[in-house]
Amino acid sequence: MLILKLVIEILILWVWFALFMLALVGRKGPVGGIIFYPKVMQDRAIEMGLTTAKKIKQRTVISMTLLLIGDLIFPIVMILFINGARGFFECAWQYYVLFYGMEFFDWFFVDYLWVAKSKWWIIPGTEDLLDTWHDPKYKATKMLKLLIMTVPVAALAGLIAWAIGLAL
Repeated sequence: MLILKLVIEILILWVWFALFMLALVGRKGPVGGIIFYPKVMQDRAIEMGLTTAKKIKQRTVISMTLLLIGDLIFPIVMILFINGARGFFECAWQYYVLFYGMEFFDWFFVDYLWVAKSKWWIIPGTEDLLDTWHDPKYKATKMLKLLIMTVPVAALAGLIAWAIGLAL
């Protein structure tokens, strides 16, 4: 039963992330997501008058706050209140599964298919900079790195969830 809950929760997190991306780039197109581009691309967009450094900073703060909610708070709420986890290890491994499942969506559907394989994210006037981020090979190693990098993140989230669970 827990596995089914985790799969459903991952799907809910996928919907959350898709809505986040839609809100980020819906009206402004790829320039709306300029915060995820390398600095050289951001600088070119500023030079071309498509955005300003101030707008990039504002969007970064708002986006990172929303991502923190989606990447940390939503999974912890699911782990504690839907799945009923209370122990550190129980919280940590469930967070690992949820976070990695969410990152798979980001890697495959957003980074690989939408960003690296489509032309939608190409900002006219920046075509000479595509090798800095638009190469599918650049995106290919992300999930392998995340297998290891997610362990300390899951341990920290597990610790937070465990501490909250103790207080409940």
